[in-house]
Amino acid sequence: MRRPAAAFGGVYVLTQLAAVTLPPAAFLPLAAVFVCGGIIAWARGKRGLARVLPLAILAGFIVQCAGFTLHARPALSLAGRQMDVLAEVVSAEPGFAENTMRVRLKLLENGETGERLPRVLVSVPVFPGCREGQQFRVSLDLESLEKDEYFYSSLADGVYLQAEYRESPELVGESNSFRYALSRFQEQFAANVARYLPANEGAVLAAMASGDKSRLPDKITDDYRDAGISHLLVVSGLHLSLVCGVFATHTGRFRRLRSAAAILLILFMMGLTGFSPSVLRAGIGALILHLGSLFLLSADPLTSMALAAVLISFQGPYAVCDLAFQLSFAAALGVVLAGEALKMMQAKQPDDKRPPLCRLKEGALSLLLPTVFAALFTLPVQLMGGLSVSGVTVLSNLLTLPLAGYCVVFGMLAGGCGFIPGLEFAARSFSLVGGLLAKLLNAVAVFCAGLPLARLPLPRDYSLIVLAASACAVLCAWRLGFRRFAWLTALPLVALGVVWALALEQGTVELAVLGSAASPCVAAVQDGHALVVFRGGETNAGQVQEYLQSKGIDKAEWVIDLRTDASSAAPDAVHTLSVEDFAVNEPQTLSVCDIMATVIRLRGGSLALLDVDGYKIAVPAGTANTGTPVKADIAVTGSTEPSSLQAETLIVCAAYEWQSLQGSDVYFAPRGARVLIRPGRAVALKGGSYALQQNAVA
Repeated sequence: MRRPAAAFGGVYVLTQLAAVTLPPAAFLPLAAVFVCGGIIAWARGKRGLARVLPLAILAGFIVQCAGFTLHARPALSLAGRQMDVLAEVVSAEPGFAENTMRVRLKLLENGETGERLPRVLVSVPVFPGCREGQQFRVSLDLESLEKDEYFYSSLADGVYLQAEYRESPELVGESNSFRYALSRFQEQFAANVARYLPANEGAVLAAMASGDKSRLPDKITDDYRDAGISHLLVVSGLHLSLVCGVFATHTGRFRRLRSAAAILLILFMMGLTGFSPSVLRAGIGALILHLGSLFLLSADPLTSMALAAVLISFQGPYAVCDLAFQLSFAAALGVVLAGEALKMMQAKQPDDKRPPLCRLKEGALSLLLPTVFAALFTLPVQLMGGLSVSGVTVLSNLLTLPLAGYCVVFGMLAGGCGFIPGLEFAARSFSLVGGLLAKLLNAVAVFCAGLPLARLPLPRDYSLIVLAASACAVLCAWRLGFRRFAWLTALPLVALGVVWALALEQGTVELAVLGSAASPCVAAVQDGHALVVFRGGETNAGQVQEYLQSKGIDKAEWVIDLRTDASSAAPDAVHTLSVEDFAVNEPQTLSVCDIMATVIRLRGGSLALLDVDGYKIAVPAGTANTGTPVKADIAVTGSTEPSSLQAETLIVCAAYEWQSLQGSDVYFAPRGARVLIRPGRAVALKGGSYALQQNAVA
């Protein structure tokens, strides 16, 4: 069997993903499928595959179970406890609320007993202003992680718990560990890079060279995301490959010297980012490739990828669930297969005997195919991960990748020279050259982000079905011997499938329940237009904004603010309708596409009633006493009982006693729900489950 290590690594990773993400009921049929596959491989004479398959599956399950027992279980045993602890800030990002941070804490010792705690990382969504390395004494309420958009990335980084603090944390000092010394070095390195540049160019160059994103404005981040090149703003495997490109030749003179230099450079970049999990995962793969070359072994990208994946899985039981891990490996696999496709499409004649037109065509394909294949292979990962998809990612990457490597190199030179006295002129020169390149990158990002297909609101389920069907068609053509036809039809099939998925989604209304459990908000989206029913809270506003951006929407068309006493800002919108300005019992109406909204201020609260083709969704605030019963198909409720509302289904994010008095079905969605209303009133509820009254109510 060719590349047994690559086959082992691929099956091993898929096994771990299955063990983490699939329900236990799926294990038996999945095992049956693998057993049948092994038997078929043995019967067809592929004995190597038949041996590798069960070994990889067994190893994947054993490592996953061992990792869970050693790492996750001790941390999860603390869930539900209230503890006074000494904790250290591992990472800190600005929170939704003003002057707050979203942090990850490492628990060091029990404040009551003084005993050292096992390595436990905790996510705290709201924490006072702080920075990495600071140590606090704080009282925490520890709970299991909520399954939100950060769930799997948190698990992959070893974070198994979340917490809220009871009293103001007490700062007791700062860590003197090597990791935080590297963090301070990174901050100074980024400052050196950006010192002589305007804000936007300096922020981009500092992020690309050092991984420090603290200076990036929201507008720049949004443009790069919409253009499909947001990966340029984080240090990843791409940056390592670009910077090490000068050492990438694994043949010829000074082979070992070039490989050793590349290894040292990779280690430096890993250290510059504080050996962060994402960079560590990318660095392992690059190190394996260059170590093979250093010891005079032939470089095989697929084998190196497989070995890197196996090593990365030892970091923790959920390491393979990280989206960055999946995206980087999917992109690398696409690039490798693009190389195989190019070899198959090349003419059999020697280079000097090929017609000029043929050589020109092959040169164009060598530039285009790796980018196209990387985009195709990462698309399913983006859809499954709920990430935004850009329709111009191939164009933007073709325009920016030739510049990105030089940006990183000049940025690193500027940052390094900034530490050496007497090299200020060199630092300024390198910085200015890198700044010019960064300015060009920003211009490309703004241009591509403004194109019509920059943001594709692809429906997840439809699109995955279409991609699976396209993959099956390509595989069938390959197995039937039409290999050149298979490569050539892959992209048109996917493009046709994307167009079909977008057409199927036209007219669909998606209502997302977002924000806090006590007062969730509702965002209604149809064909790129949005209406938001807002109940207050800076955290709620931030979550609404993130959701709209994931749908490719910068601002809501309308925001209906149900607060009778607004104390904080509402999400960005073209128009805002505030109940605070209403007279009591005087309803007002508005519409966005096919969504009709009626809003009324009541004594004790307010009520928004959304109508989609006769299907009614009620969003009350306060007691919402209308006097006469108001009927609705669905009511999105919070902590307060709407006294006059009769709904067939309640969508709740938390359980309250009054919910049992309604006589309605309860759809329990503690992490938020999605209501899909397709043309013709085909309605689906996602994100939660129907619950018995006695189980849904605390």
